[in-house]
Amino acid sequence: MRGDEARDTGALVGTALGEVAEVVRDVHKALAHRLFTRIGGAARPARLVHDGISAIAYTSTRVGVRVIPAAIGLAAMAKIDPAALSVHESPRGRFALGALNGFWGDRLAEQRPALAPPMRIRAHAGQLRKDPANVVHDVADTATGRIIVFLHGLCESDVSWSFRAVKTWGERTVTYGSLLRDERGWTPLYAAFNSGLHISANGLDLAQQLDAIVADWPVPVTDVTLVGHSMGGLIARSAAHQAAELGLPWVTSLRHLVGLGAPHLGAPLERAVNKGTHAMAKLPETRPLATWLNRRSVGIKDLRHGALVEADWSGFDPEDHQDNCTDVAFLPDVAYYAVSATLSREPASRLPFLGDLLVDHASATGNGPRRRLAFEVQRSLHLGGKHHFHLLGDPVIYRHLRDWLG
Repeated sequence: MRGDEARDTGALVGTALGEVAEVVRDVHKALAHRLFTRIGGAARPARLVHDGISAIAYTSTRVGVRVIPAAIGLAAMAKIDPAALSVHESPRGRFALGALNGFWGDRLAEQRPALAPPMRIRAHAGQLRKDPANVVHDVADTATGRIIVFLHGLCESDVSWSFRAVKTWGERTVTYGSLLRDERGWTPLYAAFNSGLHISANGLDLAQQLDAIVADWPVPVTDVTLVGHSMGGLIARSAAHQAAELGLPWVTSLRHLVGLGAPHLGAPLERAVNKGTHAMAKLPETRPLATWLNRRSVGIKDLRHGALVEADWSGFDPEDHQDNCTDVAFLPDVAYYAVSATLSREPASRLPFLGDLLVDHASATGNGPRRRLAFEVQRSLHLGGKHHFHLLGDPVIYRHLRDWLG
């Protein structure tokens, strides 16, 4: 861990603990107010004493939990070797920070940037690179004209593509990308990004980075494929759409776009949280918790209905439960594929809303009551008895990818 990462980690822990203390304080205050109001004037002396003691206790607690972790972080920063490796270079570190970025990534990007770097891309066995030129340099001796880019989901990282790899493939480093490289001559790239940012922001960043990569690719590029798990599938669609809108040359080489459990029409869990916070905000005792939950990242909120472009969220209340998303059409000459999973063997079960635990079948296949996406039957795949994260490495999916992509 670098010094700036230790400093920002300490400050983040302090902020998080401080916010928890504020929630407890405000809930306590609301409960006490209701109780003393019911008792009436006879409780006034006790209420004055109670309020005074509570104010002192919560203020000292809130200051303590904010200041002490931040001070520890600053002290650690001074002692860490300047040449120490970044936590982002460790697979475990990227796994942990991926989850953190998913929940608070937009805030971290503004306040604790050492913990939320901008989008980076790597080759299969390479390091994450901020500069597209370095990505090209890493594949200079192995590049083919077929580029396949893998995009992880919310709270994930580029290492998520190795989920259950040992159990599934018998080797920790095997992914869809490495298999397609060995059997079909694709050159795999993996993106790592702050999933707490707007999907449209990550889509634009990806579109621009791919433009630079394709422009400098050491051999002529004939095919580009984007494969996204969960939120990554939406970022892939956003990147393709924005690249076409901007006239970026690389999009003319885009041939395939695959969504693995992508919530094209939104995620039921985010909609449930959104409705829950609206209900909790009506009562003083639960309003503090609603306020805290509403601090979740804009990336999560984009998943409510599948917001792909800035017009889907700009100018709207971020807590609005209405579907304000526009219809982002498929690009011509690009083959779009939808892969879904359900815990049940068949998607038309008695509990269809459970889907794969995070995304329901209708959303993953773009088949909703208000919006529908034109996925072709031969370009769709359903896996029964699977959950959301099985989609990151499944032999059935790989066989279909191999056949679909050629």
